[in-house]
Amino acid sequence: MNLSPVTADSIVITIVYTILLLWGMWVGVRQVYQGFCRPKELLNPLFGNRQAIKIFTFHLIVVSLDLFVCGPVSLHYKSRLWYWGGRIALLSSSFPLASYFNRNPQSFGKFIGYWVRFRNFFEIGLHVLVASIALSWFNYYGLLYWLVAYRYLDVGPRRLFQTFYNTPQKLAARPWAPTLNWVVITTIYVLTALAIYHRKVIFAAPPDPALPDHIAGTLEVLLVGAINVAVGLTSWGMMRTYTGPGPGADLIPPGAPR
Repeated sequence: MNLSPVTADSIVITIVYTILLLWGMWVGVRQVYQGFCRPKELLNPLFGNRQAIKIFTFHLIVVSLDLFVCGPVSLHYKSRLWYWGGRIALLSSSFPLASYFNRNPQSFGKFIGYWVRFRNFFEIGLHVLVASIALSWFNYYGLLYWLVAYRYLDVGPRRLFQTFYNTPQKLAARPWAPTLNWVVITTIYVLTALAIYHRKVIFAAPPDPALPDHIAGTLEVLLVGAINVAVGLTSWGMMRTYTGPGPGADLIPPGAPR
């Protein structure tokens, strides 16, 4: 496993980074539990629907596998196939979720909602840019431990500060609270980028420059392709179950397969 330099400041930053990661994971797992067992406690009531929480659970599994398994392993062995295969699977499971269950404007206010949407477009664009240009593995390392990891890093603080204004009465008493929440999560976003760029997270590191790039075999290419097809079909199939056959269903003859 590749490690970054161990210094006094990198130890502190690694501890904070790890706490934020685990905090975000806990919030996600707790939301899954609430969706299946205690839907009335959900911050986003849409996940009270059984199919909706299944979609979120599938997304959470794919994100975690990319961040903690596929991404680090592909960096260690310098495999572009597995690196981008994992990222495409992540995006495939993210798009349906973002399209139908974007709770940010409703739960966190328009200010943070617009910020999150802008950030999503920025991150997708940056991934496309890096994928299109011949860049170093350092950039791949940065995308994984900054942008992908941030899907967990801001969740805990964002939920905590949201409790300051999660009712009309609290918001009226603290009209500054959404701005404070935005400042906190944006600060985490910027500081995470700086910490990763300067290699201050000990367990996160780019691969050894002397290590040759992994050359994927035919079976690997087929396997990665099959996994991504399966993830895509599963994501969109679950979404179709959630949304129903659509407005054109009445045009299908009775008894015909749908």
